[in-house]
Amino acid sequence: MIKLFVHPLSTPSLGVEFAAIASGIKFEKKVVDLQNGEQRSDDYLAINSAGKVPALQDGDFHLSESQAIMRYLARQQGSDLFPADIKGQAHVEQWMDYVAHHVRAPFGRIQFNRLVAPMIGQPVDEASIKMGVHFLEQSLPIIDQKLSETEFLCGNTMSLADITLLASLDPSEALKIDLENYPYLIRWRGALRERDFYQNVHTHFGAEIGL
Repeated sequence: MIKLFVHPLSTPSLGVEFAAIASGIKFEKKVVDLQNGEQRSDDYLAINSAGKVPALQDGDFHLSESQAIMRYLARQQGSDLFPADIKGQAHVEQWMDYVAHHVRAPFGRIQFNRLVAPMIGQPVDEASIKMGVHFLEQSLPIIDQKLSETEFLCGNTMSLADITLLASLDPSEALKIDLENYPYLIRWRGALRERDFYQNVHTHFGAEIGL
């Protein structure tokens, strides 16, 4: 059975979990104890030499990087989340890349400083937060416009691009990021959060640790 190594505060991990469940894949979930350094253990480094989450183990095959894992899972299952035709794949990958660079990365700045840094006793970098907010103000209107035109990022069928975006936005409430200026994004997000693949992971970001 496939084993997924994840952490509930890692949005790339959440994307992998959402994709696996939405694809109908049975897997064993292993939460990596990041706070106590399990990701630096010899056993874990043998699975992911970068010492990051998520990671996948499928027999003697190991894979890291969330988007590579998501594509592997969808392809293995023949899931509609990743189309079979090359142009369809390129469209999905375009939006997966856009979200990773222009949504998840700015969220990461904010998440580290508003959530993680206080947990580990590190100073909060307000300039980094401000930069993250600025980047989101540039990228989220583009996504909202796209979702005003189609039900999902790549048309009328949910894809890995939507799952990447859903996971990236998951900490919005915990990080006090207001999405009210993006009505189509809010509608899209609300509908997907009601689906089984989301609810089978959690009711909201951080629920697993009491946030």
